[in-house]
Amino acid sequence: MKKLCLFIFVVTLSFPVFAQPEKGYVYLKNGTILKGKYNYFSNEKKLRVESAGNIWVFDSEEVDSVLNERAKRIKQQEAPVPETPWFFRTEIGILAGNSENSQSAPFSLTGSVNYLVDPNLSVGLGAGAEFLKESYLPVFLNVEYRFRKTTSTPYLFIKGGYQVPIEESRTIYFDGVYPAWSSSIWPGPYYIQENLDAKGGILLNPGLGYMHMFSPGLGMSFAFGYQFHRLHYKGDNDYGLDIDYNRLSVKIGIIFN
Repeated sequence: MKKLCLFIFVVTLSFPVFAQPEKGYVYLKNGTILKGKYNYFSNEKKLRVESAGNIWVFDSEEVDSVLNERAKRIKQQEAPVPETPWFFRTEIGILAGNSENSQSAPFSLTGSVNYLVDPNLSVGLGAGAEFLKESYLPVFLNVEYRFRKTTSTPYLFIKGGYQVPIEESRTIYFDGVYPAWSSSIWPGPYYIQENLDAKGGILLNPGLGYMHMFSPGLGMSFAFGYQFHRLHYKGDNDYGLDIDYNRLSVKIGIIFN
C-alpha cells in the first residue's frame, strides 16, 4: 500500500497538472490571436491552447494576455481610449417652441472645445449661431457628465453663457404720444414707431444626451434639453424691454478628437 501511494505521488510530480479549461482568446506577444480552449499548467509557467483542432503549448513569457468570453464582451464595450483628452463637438438642431410663437422652431448651430477632466467629466467653451428675432452669437461654458465608460453612454450637460447680437434689431415698439392740446379722451394719443437696439442676454441650457463613439477619434451624439434666453432691448428715453424664450432644444452632434 505504501508503495502504491509513493507511485501515485511520483507520477503526480512527473506530469504537469492542468487547470480547468476555459473558452476565450489568447493574445501572444508576436501579434497572434488564438480563439479556443486554454488552460495553464499548475505552475502557470506554460499555457496549453486547443484551437481549430490543433494543440499548442506556450511559455508564459510568450503570452501577452488572455480573455475569456465574458471579459471579451466587456472589453469590446469599453470606450476606445482617445489619443488626447481634448475633443470637439459640433451640433445642429432647432429650438422648438409654441406654434403660436412668431418663430416656432429657430435654427441653432453650435460648436465647443472640451477637455476630459476624467473619463466621466468634461468642461469646455463654445460658440455658434442662433436665429431668433435677430441673429445671435451664443458664447457659453459647457459641462458634461457621462454615466458609463463605454462606447455608448447617456450623459448630462449644462450650458450657460450670453447671447451676443450680431445684426440690427427687428424688434419695434409703439410709443403713445398725446398732443399738447388733447385730452386722454379726445382726440387721444397718436403712436410713434421706434426700433429697439438688441443688447443680447443670458442663456441657460440643461439637458440629457446620448453619445456613441465609433473610434477613439469619431463619434455622434443626440441631445435634448430646456433652453432659456432673456434678451434685452433698449429704446429712447431709457425705455427697456426684456423678452424671455423658453424652448426645447433638439440637436444632433458630431464628436472629433
